[in-house]
Order: sequence, then structure tokens, then C-alpha cells
Amino acid sequence: MKVVADTNVVVSGLLWQGAPNRVLKWARRGIIRVLACEETTGELNRVLEYRKFGKRLSTLGTTPQEVLAYFMNLALFVPSPESVPSEILEDPFDNLFLALALENSAHLIVSGDHHLLQLREYRHIQIVTPSEACKVIEKGDTQK
Repeated sequence: MKVVADTNVVVSGLLWQGAPNRVLKWARRGIIRVLACEETTGELNRVLEYRKFGKRLSTLGTTPQEVLAYFMNLALFVPSPESVPSEILEDPFDNLFLALALENSAHLIVSGDHHLLQLREYRHIQIVTPSEACKVIEKGDTQK
């Protein structure tokens, strides 16, 4: 099963326990494939450098670079999408996740972002919260 995980899910999964962490553990074990491209990885790199994550990284005894390297070892890297829609006007970067999922035949887009979640579906690709993704992945059910 191919999954596109929004940056907020990846950061949460890398730094804390909970549903986002479970999604990334399944990727690490090869049960799912989390898709990433140059732009999504670049955004993850920028976000991990935010001051607000400094204390958490220190508590975990790691650095943004080490966390990024860990993610890069569990993600499936694909080319950047050729065409990005203008579906979400309020946060244009979110459109990249839609394009990444569409061009790579992903089964799910996992996000905590309300701009994506309010769509619920994009061209037959479910858009779900991390908790909802866990239920879908556990059932192995990618169809509606």
C-alpha cells in the first residue's frame, strides 16, 4: 500500500508516539510505502529546524539531520510531480501532496491539516487522519 504523509504527520511520527508513529513503523517494516519527493523532503528538513522542536530533539538525544536521515531510509523516493493542481488555495504547498499521491497511485493521503482533510478524497484517493489511516492499514482495506 502506497501512502503520502503530510509533513505534520511525518514530524509527529518521528518525534512522538501515537498514530503517526505507528504509520511510520509500518513503513519501516515494509507493510506500507511512504512516498516522498525532493520538495516534501525539503519541507521536512525546514520544519525539523524550527525552534519549537529543539527541546523535543534534545530530549530524544538527536538532531534534525539524524531525524531526516532516518526518514530518508524508510521513505520511497519518487520524482517530483510533473503537474500540481490548484485545488487548495489557502495553502498551495498542500497541492503537492495531492499531486504526489495521484501521480504515484497512492492509496491514502494521511494528514492532520484541515485543508487536506476537508477534501476527504481526491480523485478516488482517500484523505484521512493518522488514526483513520491506522484503521485502514490494519484492515488492509484501501477501497471505500
